[in-house]
Amino acid sequence: MKHWPWGKILSGAVIILSLVMVLFIVFGNPELENAWEVLTTLETRWFVACLLCFAGYVWAEGAGLCAFLRMEGFSVTLPTATHFSFAGLYYANITPGASGGQPMQVYLMRKRGIPGGVATSALTARYFFNQMTVVLIAVALWMLNSGFVASQVGQAKLFIVLGCLVNFATVPIVVLVMLNRPLVERLGRWGIGFLARRRLCKQPDAWEARMMDTLDHFHGSLFDLLRHPAHLLLQLVISIVEMLCLMLVPLMVYKALGLSGTPWYHLVTVAYLLFVSASYTPLPGASGAQEGGFLVYFAGLFPSGTLSVALLVWRFTTYYLCLLLGAADQVYSSLRAKRSPIARQNRPGS
Repeated sequence: MKHWPWGKILSGAVIILSLVMVLFIVFGNPELENAWEVLTTLETRWFVACLLCFAGYVWAEGAGLCAFLRMEGFSVTLPTATHFSFAGLYYANITPGASGGQPMQVYLMRKRGIPGGVATSALTARYFFNQMTVVLIAVALWMLNSGFVASQVGQAKLFIVLGCLVNFATVPIVVLVMLNRPLVERLGRWGIGFLARRRLCKQPDAWEARMMDTLDHFHGSLFDLLRHPAHLLLQLVISIVEMLCLMLVPLMVYKALGLSGTPWYHLVTVAYLLFVSASYTPLPGASGAQEGGFLVYFAGLFPSGTLSVALLVWRFTTYYLCLLLGAADQVYSSLRAKRSPIARQNRPGS
């Protein structure tokens, strides 16, 4: 009997539905009957700046991953690390709750000879710094621009607070996992036992051995990072740059539409608040929440008749472009020759 891949079908349906919704908002808006004309009059230099901001976001994530893996002795290049990062971004955007991103990155790195534990610790570190910086900067900007935020998105205050709590909750969880290995081992053994009792794991001893080996690599890599303050600072700076590149896209869209009058830091503040309040939505690419949030959060900042076009350009730059390029990258990766394992020197302190 043929089994339908319902997960992929649902993710694809959500993506298509969100695209149709954005196009309907733009071209079905009676206030913007000349939407296509507005799109064709975008200032080229600022639209290119939108694309460069997104490229900076992707390359910064690759740089963070590259720095971590090189710290662990792997001779990985920046383009290769960026490929890992971009593949993760692509699969995160097509799976519910971004659940497919990191597993695919671990898979790709293991194919190149990087142990699963090291790959997991690298991704954990990147996630930790990204979540911490985006929430702290969002809260700081909120406090520095409290009057503006209250008047602009005051009705969404609850969603912003909830978003900050959900996004920041991962920070202490990562610290707990890193510092309390016995707890992680107990949870792992319980999970393997649970699967074995239901005959989903036929070799529990082998699974447990692989789990212990992965934990050895995982904790060893993260503690290597703690022993190198310069690397900690580098990862922090990279995360600040990475997330700032993404948050600058609405500002570039604003400039591309030839608009002026709103301070740049107000637009960046709203971008951060939108991200923290919509990113935890368990749909591919946070579809629906991102589009609806943009219309609510940026209402008034983009004059009537330009908000819908701004939504289209912003969503294309930060989401649909990723899907297009990600699909092309996957096709290219499947066609090119098998790559050799990434060489490794001695670990720091070994």
